[in-house]
Amino acid sequence: MTKKAEIFYKGQTFVFYLFSLMPHEQRWKRILNEINFFHVVGFWVLLFDLLLVLHVLANLNNMFEIVRSIFVLATSVGHTAKMISIKRSNVALLQLFERLDAEDFRPEGPEECAIYAAACETTRKTRDYYAALSLSALAMVLIPQFVVDWSQLPVGTYNPFDNPGSAGYYLLYCYQCLALTTACLMNISFDSLCCSLFIFLNCQLDILGLRLQHLGEATQNIDGQLKQCIRYHMAIVDLAETIERLLCSPISIQIFCSVLVLTANFYAIAMLSDEKLALLKFVIYQTCMLIQIFMLCYFAGEVTHCSVGLPHRLYDTNWVDWNRTERRNALLFMQRLHYDLRIRTINPSRAFDLALFSSIVNCSYSYFALLKRVNS
Repeated sequence: MTKKAEIFYKGQTFVFYLFSLMPHEQRWKRILNEINFFHVVGFWVLLFDLLLVLHVLANLNNMFEIVRSIFVLATSVGHTAKMISIKRSNVALLQLFERLDAEDFRPEGPEECAIYAAACETTRKTRDYYAALSLSALAMVLIPQFVVDWSQLPVGTYNPFDNPGSAGYYLLYCYQCLALTTACLMNISFDSLCCSLFIFLNCQLDILGLRLQHLGEATQNIDGQLKQCIRYHMAIVDLAETIERLLCSPISIQIFCSVLVLTANFYAIAMLSDEKLALLKFVIYQTCMLIQIFMLCYFAGEVTHCSVGLPHRLYDTNWVDWNRTERRNALLFMQRLHYDLRIRTINPSRAFDLALFSSIVNCSYSYFALLKRVNS
């Protein structure tokens, strides 16, 4: 595997290996893999979800406590879906990673290498900025509560220990911190990996557009170049379908959970307008959630945007000087290019794009307005 292909997911998959979610050939490693997976999912994920659900059920008459739990519960449910999806598709993910370094997707020439390098840099910056924002949101949830008031847990979960100074209380406090850190690291890894794969698709579409633009310039074998571009486009379409199949369900669940998180955060911000520290915590968390949804929708939407411009690249070539066979093949290829690439949600009629992002924000604010009116 080349370093260029590796940069698209090397930094994003460290949590996958940390939790041993990837398959192994040796039997004893597979057994340890299964034990470790069920330990992580059962103790650090599902148990945490259960504590949050119990706290919500125990405080149905207290809207503040529900809001205090629901924004973490929705995030944790999305994180749970991601972990289960990764485990279920770990072999397919490894095959996808190997596919990224196939001969079909390697850049040729200085212009294509420049496009590839720019995509790598975009991937790195996206991962780093998102990780910094996510860790800042995690710190705002954990650290102020630790410094200001030990008598309350960082997150509203079921607490069987009434005495804040008991050993069980401190163990539950540490458990919450580690469980939230686990969820944060998984979200950083998975979301950054999704964006990296979308950026990789955008990069390949840009390279294809460049090759279409230069058809017939370096050689007179236009028909051979055109057939190579057709095969290249088919490989990109196949890669996009594979990525959509693997990421569609977990990202769609994340989008649904994000609506709950945004609604709860809007309500919390409205309720805590006088408490500056608590307000700052919810504002930073809200910003992190908006960035999370935005970058997934934006980079997935860029795949469609890049594919829309391909027919124009082919039309801008000097096709009027080609022979009849070459013009006919170009026309057939152009008709094929008019079918836009889209990364679709669970609902095939909707795709991940900025229109979906706007719908999510509008829907969340509408639910918040309704909730506020009902409780007023």
